[in-house]
Amino acid sequence: FAALRYFNAAGYDPEGICCGLEQKPENLLPRIMEAACGLRELKVFGTDYDTRDGTCIRDYVHVTDLARAHVLALDYITKNDKSLAVNLGTEKGTTVFELIEAARRISGKDIPAENAPRRAGDPACLYTSSAYAKELLGWEPEYSDVDTLVGTTWNVYKKTFNQ
Repeated sequence: FAALRYFNAAGYDPEGICCGLEQKPENLLPRIMEAACGLRELKVFGTDYDTRDGTCIRDYVHVTDLARAHVLALDYITKNDKSLAVNLGTEKGTTVFELIEAARRISGKDIPAENAPRRAGDPACLYTSSAYAKELLGWEPEYSDVDTLVGTTWNVYKKTFNQ
């Protein structure tokens, strides 16, 4: 078996082939995109965390990088007849405000955001090391930079909602 522990899956197919939208998304990036398209109001839950800009830091991993990790894990199991458990992340995080700012820059939209109180239980930072995935599988994220995450997502939303 392979236990692939990934953090915040995000992004869309860079080639634009797979582009189905989530229904009623609860994750930050699709919520930002919906706000950019005028479909919802965007709230930032907590601006007083001990982070570089006061908002939560999360580890966003592009779905294309995750798909590649699945293929590499299957190959590893087949060749080695061993199970594995690895974390898949960028080893750094992106703040809520950084993600919103990237979306504003890439979309050209204002994207208003309202500051709101923290949600109970939200940790300030949540990201992982992928060193073991690199060691076992040779896996490293290639598409998980903020501009690619936001850009591939915006491409789908602007097409879907004629932005």
